[in-house]
Amino acid sequence: MAKKKRDYKFRPFEGVGINGKHLRITDSMMDSTAWQELSPHAIVLYVYFKKKFNYSNEDNISFTYKEGTQLMKGDTFTKSLDQLIDLGFIKILQSGWSNRTASIYGFNDQWKYYGTKDFHVISRVKRTKNKDN
Repeated sequence: MAKKKRDYKFRPFEGVGINGKHLRITDSMMDSTAWQELSPHAIVLYVYFKKKFNYSNEDNISFTYKEGTQLMKGDTFTKSLDQLIDLGFIKILQSGWSNRTASIYGFNDQWKYYGTKDFHVISRVKRTKNKDN
């Protein structure tokens, strides 16, 4: 007896994938220790990073502070961004805060190694407030 082929079409509750586009978050990612440590806001932010992915820009995702603050409060956005970087889901490739441009991020697979000796990430450089001003 032949094995029945699975139907991977979009279901009515999923809406319509324009040109078949969809967001992929795997079971192994969601079951990982790193994912379990993400705040709900960081998960939402990750979904928006994935929405910007077009299959050819995994190391060229631009995201501005303004875009982030349209999703959540500024402090929550930066904390969520730091979580995604520090837990190995994204990496910052170019910071735009000093010249008021979009920062450029890339996806990272270090979340798989979180909690092991093989886990390596570079945290985002944070701005410091000058107490003299």
